[in-house]
Parts: sequence; C-alpha cells; structure tokens
Amino acid sequence: MINIKSLIEQNEYEAAFKSLKTIKESTLSKSDKALFYYIKAQELSFNSKINEAYQYYLKSKKAYLSIDSIDRAMDINLKIYNVITGEENYSNIYKKYFDEYIAYAHKKGDSSRIAISYVILGENDFDNNHPRESLKNFKKAIAIFNKISNKKAANQLCSNIAAIYNEQLHKPDSALYYLDKELEGIKLNGTVENLCYNYMNHAASYYYLGNHIKAIEYLKMADNLPLSKFKNKTNQQIYEFLYKNYDAIRDYSNAYKYLQLNKQFSDSLNIVEQNIAINNLDKKYRTKERELENTILKGKVKTSKILIYSIIILLIAIIAIAALIIKNSRRREKISKQEKLIEQQKFEKAMKEYELNSIDMILEGQDKERQRIANDLHDNLGSMLATLKLNFENLRIRKKELREEENKLYERTDELIEEAYQKVRRIAHAKNAGVFASEGLIPAIQKLAEKISIPGKIQLQVIPFGFADRLENSLEIAIFRTVQELSTNIIKHSQATEATIHLTDHGDSINIMIEDNGVGFDSSKINLDDADGMGLANITKKINQLGGSVEIDSTPGKGTTIIIDIPVDND
Repeated sequence: MINIKSLIEQNEYEAAFKSLKTIKESTLSKSDKALFYYIKAQELSFNSKINEAYQYYLKSKKAYLSIDSIDRAMDINLKIYNVITGEENYSNIYKKYFDEYIAYAHKKGDSSRIAISYVILGENDFDNNHPRESLKNFKKAIAIFNKISNKKAANQLCSNIAAIYNEQLHKPDSALYYLDKELEGIKLNGTVENLCYNYMNHAASYYYLGNHIKAIEYLKMADNLPLSKFKNKTNQQIYEFLYKNYDAIRDYSNAYKYLQLNKQFSDSLNIVEQNIAINNLDKKYRTKERELENTILKGKVKTSKILIYSIIILLIAIIAIAALIIKNSRRREKISKQEKLIEQQKFEKAMKEYELNSIDMILEGQDKERQRIANDLHDNLGSMLATLKLNFENLRIRKKELREEENKLYERTDELIEEAYQKVRRIAHAKNAGVFASEGLIPAIQKLAEKISIPGKIQLQVIPFGFADRLENSLEIAIFRTVQELSTNIIKHSQATEATIHLTDHGDSINIMIEDNGVGFDSSKINLDDADGMGLANITKKINQLGGSVEIDSTPGKGTTIIIDIPVDND
C-alpha cells in the first residue's frame, strides 16, 4: 500500500491503480484498509466517477476515525470538498466538509492547515471574480507560511497574487512585483516547469503594459528551457503569445512564423481528441442506424418510411420545444431569484454605508471636540495661568522683607502654578493624537512603544518595513490610533512580557501584525458586533470602513496575533 501511495505522489497513476487491483481488501489491517479506500477514491475521481469517489472517501474517513487518526480524517475532508465542489448533487453539503476542516485546524492551532484554508478561500474568491477578497486570503496564507518558515509555500502563492493583478485588477506593475519575488524563490528551490511558467507570466505582464519587446524576451527564455512535462502544450501557448506580441509591434514576418508553429502544435494536440470525437460520432450514427432498421423490420404496419421519418421529426421537434420551454421557465425563475438577491445586497450595502458614515461622524465630532478643548485650554486657561504667574512673580519681587515661612509658601505656590501651566500646555499641543506632522507615523509609534515599555515587565518592539514616503494624514492618524488601542489592550489584559509590532508598506496596502506572548483568549467567543470587546469592535469597524480586514488568532495560554490589512489608493 505504501508503494502504491508513493506511485500516486509521483503522478504514476496508471501503475498505481493497476497495482491496487491485485490487493484483496479482506486481507488488510484497519490502517491499510483506510489507505486502500483513500487510493480507490482517488482512482475513481481520476476517472470522473464522482459519486463513487465520494462514497470511498467517506469509507476512508470513517476507517481513519476508527483508529483515532484525526489528522488524516480531516485531510480527507479537504479531498471531499475539492471533489464535490461545483457538483449539482452536492451543492447543499460540500461546504460542511471545509468548515469542519477549518474548525479542526483552529482548535488544534495547526498553522499549516490554517494557511491551506486561506489558500482554498483565495482560490474560490478568484474563481468567483472577487479579487480583493482573494488577495486578502492569499496574503494571510503567506503571512502564516512565513511565520512557520515554509518559504516554498509562501513563494508559490506569489504566482496566484500576480494572476489576480494581471487578469482581474489590471495592474501589471503589481503583478511584476510578485513575479520577481517568486522568481527569487524558484532559483533557490524550484523546478524547470516553475521557471517556465514564471517567465510566461512575466511576458503576460509586459504584454499588458505594452512593452512587447520585453514580453518577447521572456517568452524566448521560456522556450529555451528543457521541459520534461507538458512540453507540447506549453510550446503551443508560448508560440501563440509570441505571435500576438510580434503582431502588436507589426513584425509580421515573425508573427506569421510563430502563428504557423502554434498551429502545428495545436493540430498535434487536437488530433487525438478529433479521432476520438469522430469515432464517437461514427458509433452513435451506426447505433441509430441499427435501431432504425430494427424498428422498420419489426414493424408489421405498412406505413411508408416517409411517414415514420415525419413522425420522428415531429417528436423531436415537440421534445425540443418542450425542453426550450422548461429551460426558459427555469431561466426566468433564476433571473427572478438573482434580482431579489441583488435588491437584498443593495439594501445591506446601504445599511452598511449608513453605519460607516455614522462612525465617521462620531470620530469627526470627537476630533473637533478635542481640538476645541485644546484651543480653549491654550487660549483661555493657559493665558490666565500665564498672567497669574506674572502677577505672582511681580508680587514676590516687590515684597522685600518676608519671613522664612512666607517665602517658602510663595515658592511652593509658584511651583504649583508653573506645573499647572505646563500640563495645560502639553494637553493643548496633544490634539493630533501623537502623530505629529514633523515626525510621521513610524517615529510616533516608536515613541509610543518606548513610553509603554517597562524594564523587567513588558517590552514592545517596533519593526517597520518600507514606508519610504509619508501616508495621507488621516490614514496615519487612523493607523496610530489602532496601534495605540491594541497596545493598551496588551498592557491591560494580556499579562505579556514581550510584544512585537510589525508594520509593512507594500505600496498598494499596509500590513500591521501585532503579536504578544500573553495569556491569550478564545477568539471564537469574541463578538465583534459588541460595543465592548476590549475595543476590538470599534477597531474592526474602522478598519472595515477603510476597506481593510482584521484577523484575530488567539488561543488561551498561547498568546495573541492580530493581522490587519489596509488597502492604499495610489491613484
């Protein structure tokens, strides 16, 4: 059984399935029987027998659970999800297998499985044309893979992100950034096929940018690689793309050359499929011909062939019309449901915009009130204290002969007035919530960390990356307040001794990751709709308003990690 599994991992499917037929199920142990069912399910899935494959996956899962192999059973959940997703017969149940897999991964604290969950969510969002959600899930997966030092898995996701920027967001510059990152990893730990696909994706990005010369350069580099898998199919794609780029720069000689090469490879790839299609058509024709002959021979009526053919044509027409009527009826029903769904989505969107506008108005009101108080302190109370201090100084200077006790009283009163004046002055100058125009976001957060850090009790470390340019002022203030609130939560609730604040400027998004080694909490019990929730509800609403996302990963006794992604509009 182990050898058969090894053959499948090497993509030697025919040899593996052939060996499987020589094994008697009754002679196997429980663990081998579970593996037998699993490989049998893979064989059936490979041959597009989805219903039978599903049943064997269920038998394998049950067998693994019986021997307490929970990890393997949960991995089979993922296999089931991949096999039956999109199958009409399973549209009501496929999601439960994925949900069970995610719940198990979080319960166990298995970072690798959690990252895989985000990858699958990202792929589904990509297939359903939700590029922003897909980006968020892929980036969360990359952050976790990097955290557990799985650089290869993180690197492979760069290709997925590049595809989103090229095909759905139409930002080829951003795609090139991630393709360059992927290329660095491929050169260290990749295959020739990985390198070929990376060059082709580079060419696609330059094609969208209108730099056809650069696209041709990468395509020729891909064409020169010694591929061992899917060589014909890959060459056909390369030549098709070379033809399009040469045609775009009006080099018609080379365009025609690669068009011919593309046609040759396309014809060679299609010839087998064409032969199969022709054979199938021939079989269908001969079958129908025999059926017609038998019908004519067995019929005892002396109705002419023309009448029989007319009846058959009439029946076919009636069936076709009935099918069209049913199809149109279903289509109208589907359109009606879609219209209702669109109306519901519009209503939910309007409610969400109303809620976000309300939050904006509250925050704007708070800012104006803070500024008004600061101005009042500075202009009114500050001026009064300054005047009082001058008068008091003048009174003390004029009074030449003072007893020692009275002199001490004057000095103490003078100190209190000075202290009050300085406090009022500090409050008045703190109206920008710590983000000063002359310093910027990163220095302000570093100062915050220095103030909060207490030797021997808690140490906060700030690790910035990027931030070559200043952000828009309101965004800097929002990020600072978020970090300030989360840092306060760490001091109040976490009992941590160490905390790290990672801030990364990706150009088109800002990533904030705050980790601590505190007592943690059960993140599944946090209600982000609650007004309390250690300030997490307000933080989440504000980040959502900015178009970002908040991910909370915490387990009792294992600390807390909070990941925040905020998109940046560079237009």
